[in-house]
Amino acid sequence: MLANSLRAAVASAAPAPAATSADESDDSDADKPADKPTAKPSTEKTTPDDAPPSAAKPPPAELAAATPPDDDSPLTFHSQGWTAAIYGFAELDIMADSSQSFIEGSLSNTLARPNTVAGDNPRVQFTARNSRLGFKIGAPDWNSIKTSAVVEMDFFGDEAATDRQDSAYTAGPIRMRHYYAKLESPVIDVLAGQYHDLFAWGGAGFYPNSVAFLPLMGEVYHRNPQLRLSKTFRSNAADFEIAVAAVRPVQRDAAVPDVQGGLRLAINGWRGASAPGASRPVSAPAALGVSAVGRRLSVTDFSPTPANPQTGTAWGMAANAFLPIIPAAGSDLSNALSVTGELTVGSGISDLYPGLTGGVGFPALPNPNNLEAVPTYTPNIDPGIVTFDANNRLQPIKWTALVLNAHYHLPIADGKKLWISGTYSLVKSSNALALTPTQGRAFVWDNGQYLDANLWWGVTPAAQVGLSFERTQQTFGDGTVAHNDRGEGAFYFFF
Repeated sequence: MLANSLRAAVASAAPAPAATSADESDDSDADKPADKPTAKPSTEKTTPDDAPPSAAKPPPAELAAATPPDDDSPLTFHSQGWTAAIYGFAELDIMADSSQSFIEGSLSNTLARPNTVAGDNPRVQFTARNSRLGFKIGAPDWNSIKTSAVVEMDFFGDEAATDRQDSAYTAGPIRMRHYYAKLESPVIDVLAGQYHDLFAWGGAGFYPNSVAFLPLMGEVYHRNPQLRLSKTFRSNAADFEIAVAAVRPVQRDAAVPDVQGGLRLAINGWRGASAPGASRPVSAPAALGVSAVGRRLSVTDFSPTPANPQTGTAWGMAANAFLPIIPAAGSDLSNALSVTGELTVGSGISDLYPGLTGGVGFPALPNPNNLEAVPTYTPNIDPGIVTFDANNRLQPIKWTALVLNAHYHLPIADGKKLWISGTYSLVKSSNALALTPTQGRAFVWDNGQYLDANLWWGVTPAAQVGLSFERTQQTFGDGTVAHNDRGEGAFYFFF
């Protein structure tokens, strides 16, 4: 019945009034117009030259620019109290790199070392895989309860290691980004499904403004199946949100879900230009957020014949801010200057920074009897989160990260025609090298820096162009400094 109603609505409904940029609010659900592909292997389907055999396949990248629309968006249709909306964007990115370290997204992936084939040779890529398509369905209100669901996808799905480059770039498989249902009531709001992690308040307006695929180096950017409860207290002066979530555990064998919680304050009378990821700029309130994550670990014992697993805990804390330094005058963003910042510290949470392992792996099992069948260790947890020390004790990897971004809007066409932005980030680990055997430290980095500079042009209210220079630098355990310079251009059409 719903399908028939929606078909009738689409056939008869005229588009709603012209779109405004309100669909790219501080609640943006995309980092750039589509999350840039969660990083794939940093060098096609193989590890970089001279990388240890255990080097992990990095995750895909993304952007923040297409938010589920409200009920008055131009591509929203109504029938018998139901609403159906289509949203997303088409995107083309062109990237030129000084090394062969990355595919579409650089993320927090490990650079190829200098004096290697991958480290000393350039790469050029064209991709449209960050393009995104989403649907939002709203049911008729029931008493005071509002229910809706969002289904959103891009084209960064997993590919076979044997896929050719031609098919990888031109026939990327569909990937599930956001799939969730939401119930909103005067008492409490419930979100059930896959959405941004609550840790670091993903999707709540704190993402940096950059042409580069999100996440940038050191940025928390992750989606997870979850059950989230939240309550927002609203007033003319400010909105205050409290939220807690039970989230897919970092490993199945942990046997208990991760727990995330956070507080967020939005100051409604202090507004500035907001453009998370590569989204179209809008006016948004200043905001502050704090959050935390706790998780249980249960990792296969480090032995050729494992007995009971080793257990432990992991944790993380985050502070986020969106601050209008030069506020906007209503919806006019002319001369507006805004800053976003994220500070995170944690132990055993590297998976929440896509691509981040630092090159840390598991040590080789001892082979005192020189057996021809060399014993191997099979972990039950993703790489880069934990390792074992010299006494075979489980140790989570510790990371601290800072991401700062600023963007200034020129006084042309209400500040939405031309603007500039820049980012600096710093990532450090206090134990990545200490937990790595001496012979492996040349492949492990514990200090990384990233910076970018971006120029934006809003060609029309629906079309946008961005140009960017991006530099990534990492220092390895033997003192070697690797870097990659990237020039990137991107074109977006939002709908």
